[in-house]
Amino acid sequence: MKNRLPLLLIGLGILLAAVSLLADFIGLGDHGGIPAVQILGAEAGVVLALAGLGLRIRQQNQEQLSAGGPRGVFAWALKPILTWVVLGFVIAYLLCFVAPALYNSDLKFHYFTDYIREREKIGFDTRLILEHIGHWYTGDQTPKYLFPPLTTILFTPLLLLRFPYTYYVSTVVTLVSFAALNLFLPLAMLKREDRPLLFFVLGVSVFSYGLQFELETGQFYTLAMLLSVAALYIFHRQPAWRIFAYILFCVSVQLKVFPAIFVFLFVDDWRDWRANLKRFAALGLANFLLLFLLGFSYFQLFVTRLLGSLGNLEVRYNHSITVYIHNLAGTNAWVGANADLLKAALFAWFLLCFAAVLFLAWKRNMRGLDTTLLMVSLIGGLILPTISHDYNLPLLALPFLLWTSSLRLPERPWTRLLAILLLTTASFAFAVTLFPSNARPAALENSLPALMMILTAVTGLGFMQRRYELESKVS
Repeated sequence: MKNRLPLLLIGLGILLAAVSLLADFIGLGDHGGIPAVQILGAEAGVVLALAGLGLRIRQQNQEQLSAGGPRGVFAWALKPILTWVVLGFVIAYLLCFVAPALYNSDLKFHYFTDYIREREKIGFDTRLILEHIGHWYTGDQTPKYLFPPLTTILFTPLLLLRFPYTYYVSTVVTLVSFAALNLFLPLAMLKREDRPLLFFVLGVSVFSYGLQFELETGQFYTLAMLLSVAALYIFHRQPAWRIFAYILFCVSVQLKVFPAIFVFLFVDDWRDWRANLKRFAALGLANFLLLFLLGFSYFQLFVTRLLGSLGNLEVRYNHSITVYIHNLAGTNAWVGANADLLKAALFAWFLLCFAAVLFLAWKRNMRGLDTTLLMVSLIGGLILPTISHDYNLPLLALPFLLWTSSLRLPERPWTRLLAILLLTTASFAFAVTLFPSNARPAALENSLPALMMILTAVTGLGFMQRRYELESKVS
């Protein structure tokens, strides 16, 4: 039957095309009308015939799609990770671009504008940092915002320049950091067969809304992430140079506090808990001592401002758990009445997923960077702080790439199907974060639901991956 299928398709295609074209002569046509059905039938017949011809050529060259019939074809189609990553992106593209921009109720092309707040001048955050650094050194007034001492020291040389040259420097640093983080580091970390996935993720991420937002504000989250991942790369791949890994990690934490959660990735042997605790404590102490670089008075003022900012709710472009529930409470009475409970539930869900992934890392006890733990840790760094704006969304690209490239789909059909569903869900959620918030469906306008989807899918696939590894060892 398999050898006859191409001939059957060719025959059916020719028959369908012939009947459609000759319909008028045999009394089946629509005389005087537009022969739309006939044209459709003829086109469908040609497509069937060409499909049969293609299958026939492959058979003759002994390049059958599968040795196991339709079931083998199905299994082959489900194998590539890239297939399901792309599918998730396609769904998000249709939902967040094609549908709102083209298939809208007024039948006009909608350009996505005003998705980033218009400011008088670009580079607002860079100018803010330099303004307050200047206030601190000259003593003209007490700065309204304070940054870690090391950040103040590292940014001080920019005072030699004037705006807009300070913004030009910050833009170049961010773009170079983005290229190093999402191209050069992955090339060193991934296998050659994973490069198509690398270039796909890089290609869609470089045009992302979050990166545009980071460039517009003059933020430096990408630089902090680059330093963190470079530190992890040195720690796991170049152990003789670990002193530089620790230095880079400390600098990244001082630039942006969120990389502190990556400390759990500096593990050689999960069973050697004494060495791990000593390393964690040493890194924590080093970062604490760095807060005294500009003296005790600066430390006091910095801690006071830091504690005061914990209650600051900047509700726009903010995907933290606290602000998400705060925004929902303003539009939904039930959420408003149960806001504290819902907030606690979301925090608890993250902690449960994080603890589960830590447990899996301990059980696996494999050397090298645990990409599942990296992905979940970053999610925590994005949703736990009270202030977490969309300009840190570009940080998802590399962890997502490393995580997907490390996946191995289970062999059992139903288990594989569930794994594919989780992978496609994570890919879709990641792709959603690349689009402007006003282009997304209302439920996904804030990025927190997408981040929670990624968190859940990654954790679920972590358990499936562990089971697959155990089954592979047994077999």
